[in-house]
Amino acid sequence: TRSILKHCATADNVWNVRTAIEALASNFPDDPDIHSFLKHCATADKSDQYVRGAAIKALASNFKDDPDTHSILKNSATADNAWNVRCAAIKALASNFPDDPDTRSILKHCATADNVWNVRYAAIEANVRYAVIEALASNFPDDPDTHSILKERATTDNIWHVRDAAIQALASNFPDDPDTRSILKERATTDNQGDVRGAAIEALAKHFRN
Repeated sequence: TRSILKHCATADNVWNVRTAIEALASNFPDDPDIHSFLKHCATADKSDQYVRGAAIKALASNFKDDPDTHSILKNSATADNAWNVRCAAIKALASNFPDDPDTRSILKHCATADNVWNVRYAAIEANVRYAVIEALASNFPDDPDTHSILKERATTDNIWHVRDAAIQALASNFPDDPDTRSILKERATTDNQGDVRGAAIEALAKHFRN
C-alpha cells in the first residue's frame, strides 16, 4: 500500500492523484521518507498548486511539532503565488499556531494587504481575505485590530463574500459595540448585494431584536 501511494504521489500525471500524499501522511506518519517528501512537495513542487496545498494540509495535520512545518506555513501564507496554497497555509497557521505573534501579524497583513491580483483573479483573491477574516474572528476576537479590520471589511471590501463574513463576525463577537449595530443597519438597507443585506438583516434580528 505504501509503495503504491508513494508512486501515485510522485509519478502520476494527474494532480488529484498526486494528492495521495495526504493518505501517506495520515497512515504512515512515522516514515521519515514521507515527512521529507511532504516538505519537498510543499516548497519545491512548482508543477502543481494543488499538490503544494495538499502537502501543506498534511504537514499541518501530522507534523505540527516540527519547526520546519511552522516555517513552511508562514512562508507559504505570504509568498506562494497560488491562492489555494496561501489559503491552506493561512488556515493551518490559525488552527495550529494561534498563540504565535507571527501568526497574528501574517493574518492581519493578509486581511488588509494581499494585493497580488487583477480583475480576472479578484474573486480568487477575495477567498484569501475571506479565510483570513474568519481566522481572525475565530482566533483573535480580543485583539483591537481584529475589531477594526472587521468593521473596515464589512463596509469597504469590494467582494461581497468578504463583507458577508465580516458582518457575521462583527455581530457574533462584538454585539455590544454601537458601531456594530450601525454597520448592520447600514448594510441591511444600502448594500448592493442581496446576500449581504440578508446577512445583516439576520444579524439584526438575532442580536438586536429589542
